[in-house]
Amino acid sequence: MQFRERRRVIQVIRTVYDPDLKRGRSELVGKIDKAAPLVTDKLQKSCTPEELSEILTYLDDRHNRLRNEAVRAGAETLPAQMRGAAEYFRTHRDDDARAFAMEIRLAWEELKTALRESGFSKSKLLKKAAERAEAPTLAVSTVAVQVAAEEVAEPAEVPPAKAFVRKPRARKAKTARVVALNTEVSKTDETGAPPAA
Repeated sequence: MQFRERRRVIQVIRTVYDPDLKRGRSELVGKIDKAAPLVTDKLQKSCTPEELSEILTYLDDRHNRLRNEAVRAGAETLPAQMRGAAEYFRTHRDDDARAFAMEIRLAWEELKTALRESGFSKSKLLKKAAERAEAPTLAVSTVAVQVAAEEVAEPAEVPPAKAFVRKPRARKAKTARVVALNTEVSKTDETGAPPAA
């Protein structure tokens, strides 16, 4: 069975061998409405039990895929929505805001629990963010301490690590031949002989 998703429907297509053409031919078995993806009685009567099973499997997979995409999109846009909600609560203090706040608090506790159970606890995430921010400066200062320890017997103060600054490359000067027009000097210079009168 093949399934073609069109604008509003999913076409269910069966390939049937045609002895006259000596090849397979596509045959439209039925349509499923995308808004309410259910197998109709007409479609159920025109399919074998194996085909019906294949249709139901396709619809389940499609439902799971769409749900996963929606959940991912929700997680992806959540930070922006939270910032918008923060702006809302800064400017509103009515009964609607109170009801929203209660619902958000419950959802926030559920989200924190899910993050913690998935291994994304607050302390771990903050620690990793701090490690990423300090990693380049830490490596430079460690090297400076090792070099200083090898050169000097007494411990010395290590100057703070400086950020690496790339020096601009010097550009080669381009020389261009400058020729003055309609002057005797330039004509003398070009040919090496004085101009003819």
